[in-house]
Amino acid sequence: MTNKSNIRPDFEKRVKDIIGEIKGYGFGMLNDMIDPQYVECDPEKMTCKVRYKKYKWEDNGRGEVHGGVISAMMDTTMGINAIALTDGSVSTSDMTISFLKPFRGKSFIIESEAVQVGRRVIRLIAKAYDEETGSCLAVSTGSFMHVDYEQAAEKKLGV
Repeated sequence: MTNKSNIRPDFEKRVKDIIGEIKGYGFGMLNDMIDPQYVECDPEKMTCKVRYKKYKWEDNGRGEVHGGVISAMMDTTMGINAIALTDGSVSTSDMTISFLKPFRGKSFIIESEAVQVGRRVIRLIAKAYDEETGSCLAVSTGSFMHVDYEQAAEKKLGV
């Protein structure tokens, strides 16, 4: 169950640090290529907002952002939020997305909210907005599992 009294006091710093780590991956890693940019977060509401600019390589044949790239933006934002709320690593265990309108703008804001923080799973929702018009373009839900990569490697679990 979610216990907001256990939310990390350094939540905002963690969100910024995680985005900084992503930017340190170097070109060629998808999370770096979509270029997440910190906007704001609210530890009390367990939310964070991340900006993504539109790049030519993201376009589908109609000049809109490709659905796979949109999914990556939603997954990355929810993942940043989930990691910032915990002491360890997480991995996406499931995600759904509903595309409401085409992504035709110049930049987009993805807002993620943790709705349940459990011992093993964190559940989140995300909404994508056109930054200029404020129009909601997509909604997503995701579950992220706590993962101990060192322990998994010792047990040869393939992570």
